[in-house]
Amino acid sequence: MNRRRPFAVACAALAITGLFGAASATTTPSIAAPPRLTGLEQAAAIEAFQQAFPGVSDAEALRRIDAEDERVELIEQLAAESQDTYGGAWYDGATDTQHLLSTTPAAAARFTRAATARGIDVAMHDVDFSLATLIAERDAVNEGTRRGVPAGATAGVDLKTNRVVVELPASTLSSVRRGALTLPATMRATAQTAQTTGPEACTTHRRCDPPLRAGVQLWRGPEKNYSCSAGFTANSTTSGGRWVLTAGHCGAIGSRWGNGTQTVGTLRARYNWNDVDAAAIRIDNTYWLNSTTWGWMYHEDATNQRLAVARRITSETSMQPGQTLCIAAQSAASGIRCGVLADVNDASARNLARVNGIDTCPGDSGGAWYRYTSTGRIAYGIHHGGKIVPSTCHGKDVSLFTTLPDMTEQLGFTVHTRSR
Repeated sequence: MNRRRPFAVACAALAITGLFGAASATTTPSIAAPPRLTGLEQAAAIEAFQQAFPGVSDAEALRRIDAEDERVELIEQLAAESQDTYGGAWYDGATDTQHLLSTTPAAAARFTRAATARGIDVAMHDVDFSLATLIAERDAVNEGTRRGVPAGATAGVDLKTNRVVVELPASTLSSVRRGALTLPATMRATAQTAQTTGPEACTTHRRCDPPLRAGVQLWRGPEKNYSCSAGFTANSTTSGGRWVLTAGHCGAIGSRWGNGTQTVGTLRARYNWNDVDAAAIRIDNTYWLNSTTWGWMYHEDATNQRLAVARRITSETSMQPGQTLCIAAQSAASGIRCGVLADVNDASARNLARVNGIDTCPGDSGGAWYRYTSTGRIAYGIHHGGKIVPSTCHGKDVSLFTTLPDMTEQLGFTVHTRSR
């Protein structure tokens, strides 16, 4: 895989109007004004927060969820300005404390002042390595180019221990523990786990009028088998047209996709390896292209309502354990689903992002992960599947997704956002 560029500007607000000429012969129903937020969505986010951090009142949980915007701006600032000394971050929702890691006392003092200026309670931790160093080491292991690490190893970053976690086969791990093989100081070894993740496909039905939005269910092929969900709509950085994202394991290049009685288009880009499980379907049908706008998510209250995607992350430095995330996918028809981010790169699950407290359902693959605040929704990634096979569906387990920065690097798509 290519090296990531983890310190890019982390959120973009791009208003996409996307009007395409005259209306088609197919009559498009009128669309009600989009709601700014939904009570169900807010309640689901609060429930997920309280599940992870018990004892916090509803009002205080919502305040702490909304305050994540300010915390994200802080960690983006530190990551951009102090690449050599910024060691990473995580958030403890139980005490409302932002934890920051620094490699020098001077950096710790500077980070504390930056947090205090924003009114953020902070706890500092001295660490050995910068986050930039750990990310570079992780990528080298996963690409098989890191000297001193056996071939076939996989790696993720554990922010709290400030180490690259390297998964090794039992024979090699034994050599490390005997001292016959020494890993670099940036790394710690752990046993390689059996693959426990799996796609989530089903045969349920979904139909939704324009605009095409994240979270609706898609069918595939001439048999019109409903198997995956639509992710965010997007532009390509290398070619024209409008696209809708889904999971890479959902179908092959050249497969045809649709929703309800209408085709959407052909799957033309796909990647399913390591930390990326994503694909893009070019939207070819004028039913979706004409008289519509872009950057919407499905609203669970009414089929012809929709929710705006206000922003998107463009860097994994916008992500930290403790963030409350939700998913827009086919199972959301029975209620908004949310959990708490536990790991940006889970070494035991292809280096995908891991959300605790939610086991998603068959048919959710390809759906859209986002962070909810009272002022808007921030796009985070594309759903891969659950960590328990078979899925328990609606349980309180673990879900996994491809982050948008990883997807963009491999496939070159930019998610649509809008101001309202």
